[in-house]
Amino acid sequence: MIGKSFSYRIEHTRNRQSRAVVCDDIVIIRLARNLRPAEEHLHITSLLRRMTRRIKREQCKVPIDPFRPLLGGAKECLVTTAHGSRYCFALVSGTHTRAKRSSEGWTISIGPGLRHASLHRLLWRLLSLSEAPYLQRTIEGWNARTFRVRLKAMRCRFTSSQWGSCSHRGIITLNTALLFLPQHLLVYVIVHELAHFRHRNHSPAYWHTVEMTLPTAQEDRNLLKNYRLPSLSVHA
Repeated sequence: MIGKSFSYRIEHTRNRQSRAVVCDDIVIIRLARNLRPAEEHLHITSLLRRMTRRIKREQCKVPIDPFRPLLGGAKECLVTTAHGSRYCFALVSGTHTRAKRSSEGWTISIGPGLRHASLHRLLWRLLSLSEAPYLQRTIEGWNARTFRVRLKAMRCRFTSSQWGSCSHRGIITLNTALLFLPQHLLVYVIVHELAHFRHRNHSPAYWHTVEMTLPTAQEDRNLLKNYRLPSLSVHA
């Protein structure tokens, strides 16, 4: 245990450098190869100290985890987005994993051996399919009133690392988790990504463009840091 709050586990690897990751408040320390016992102890102590600080910062944030009831054992869950869409997700046992859409939401047949992480990923994918038209309309609307750039494609998917992205091919991807944030934060991420059509970096010129387009950008950016994305690992 780390203090009284966090647990950890050690993995010996063939990597050149030691590193650590966090999965559901569990610190996984992946030690570099060929370390002597004293070096291992030093690496573990240093990485635990660093990751403990990170976990404490993350735990102060508002979690976005609409599927936690299902991952915790519930068979049915009502998910409501910030703009008012409601979906009922129901789990049933089956011989294969498959999903069937209805007017109320989704019924997911759970095949034997389906891992929590795979179920979690599937739930987010189904919500992404349901909400892709809404997010596309929102992107198109803000593009029309701001930069009016030519978008090649717009995508919606869940990731546990970033709110949005803009590829060099002109494809904007939004994190499905944005559906559970206040509308003005969704707008900020959209403007943030659209501005990359003008500046393919985060230079002062880029930030000036964002703030001229959206005067509340700096405040929105800070507010966005108050939210925490869930991981796709096993829930407690």
